[in-house]
Amino acid sequence: MTYTVLLDFNSNKRAVEDEEKAKFIRSILEAMNIEVDFWSPQETTLTIETKIKLRELLSELGLIILETTDGEVEIYFEQKLIGEWRKPFYMLKKDLSQVDPRKKLYLEMHVTFSSPLFEEQV
Repeated sequence: MTYTVLLDFNSNKRAVEDEEKAKFIRSILEAMNIEVDFWSPQETTLTIETKIKLRELLSELGLIILETTDGEVEIYFEQKLIGEWRKPFYMLKKDLSQVDPRKKLYLEMHVTFSSPLFEEQV
């Protein structure tokens, strides 16, 4: 599956990628009916306390989340791959309707992910 996020040209791409990865991980856990009451839905970046609790929960359940140096994420449960979040690619776009030159350029972040959990729910 693929979706697109529109970004201001000067926005922090790394922060937005981290936010989207966190949403993906949360959606996988929710699809597995795993309670993450310590992780607020409004929390876009994980705090240290949340990360510690999340690691404890993942360890108890036998879930493994691997993040590559490229920023891609793979989630395993019982040695089976249950979720993949691929490094997004960016397209530079120009909005000619904007008068302000700082607002003319923007980015489209194209995110690709897959999970059999989502395919089963469709």
